[in-house]
Amino acid sequence: MNSIDLIHVNNTRNLKHMRNMKHVKNHKTPTVVLFGLLGLLWGASFLLIKISLRGLNPAQVGLFRLALGAATLTAVMLVTHRPWPRGASIFKHLAVIAVFMFVLPVALYSWAGQFLPSSLSAVLNATTPLMTLIIGAIALRSERLTARQIRGVLLGATGIILVLAPWEKQPGGERLTVAAGSPRFWLAALACLAATCCYGCAYVWMRRFLVPTGTARDPVGLTAVQLLIAATLTVAISPWNGAFDSIPRLSVSTIIAILILGVFSTGLGYLWNTDITARWGSLRASQVTYLTPLVGIALGAVILHEPIALHHIAGTAAVLIAIACSR
Repeated sequence: MNSIDLIHVNNTRNLKHMRNMKHVKNHKTPTVVLFGLLGLLWGASFLLIKISLRGLNPAQVGLFRLALGAATLTAVMLVTHRPWPRGASIFKHLAVIAVFMFVLPVALYSWAGQFLPSSLSAVLNATTPLMTLIIGAIALRSERLTARQIRGVLLGATGIILVLAPWEKQPGGERLTVAAGSPRFWLAALACLAATCCYGCAYVWMRRFLVPTGTARDPVGLTAVQLLIAATLTVAISPWNGAFDSIPRLSVSTIIAILILGVFSTGLGYLWNTDITARWGSLRASQVTYLTPLVGIALGAVILHEPIALHHIAGTAAVLIAIACSR
């Protein structure tokens, strides 16, 4: 290869790099604005899950949610002519994140939504930064626990106990205790906490291997591939997870709820989440759950008339203070 050929090859590579960077740099929405919108979308998602479950079973909610989210971002990729991520190593990490950010949490929250008030699911979801903190301290050298953060984790655990309030009687007169309570209630609460652990793993994996702070990778392409992988995996297991066990009863409210849940909360929401993680890092990005319990409690009370007790308020406050201590 002569010098002219080398110049041509280098110019071609530089042009492709500039195009890729253009896709990243054109995303100029302030991070704080994206953070606030994401909090509103994800806070409303628990209400939307509850409404969707009126006509769909949990497996169907998860399937439609991921399929709509994947279709939304695929359309964005095609319309804007963005480059798809390339490289076997990238796809390996995208597959791991797809499982922990999408497949498992979506399934767990959809199942738990049958048994828990949407407001309670939203509050339990707020423990995501604490889970991220613990997992990050184990996996990332740059995110070690301080004494203040340890106090925050302990306070967060206290907040969870206050929210679940095993000493209180829930609507319907059933006393929720470990020995004589509702097994499904506790399993649903554990499912929500397991989902936050999955989120913590995904945030840390993303931060360490995929989008270190300042990395110039297009979040649209990254999130689109993650959702496509997650939707494909969910479709693949649908014959065994109950998605085909019942015929969907699609009312207007169910259709609207699942569309908003899939297109906005999942498609656009996780796109913004990936972008925020690239800009701020895993811990700060996961603190979007400051907003989700406030939105979730308000919507649950106003729209679904879910009761709000003093221990719910105290527990939510404890969780939010714990998140503040974790910064």
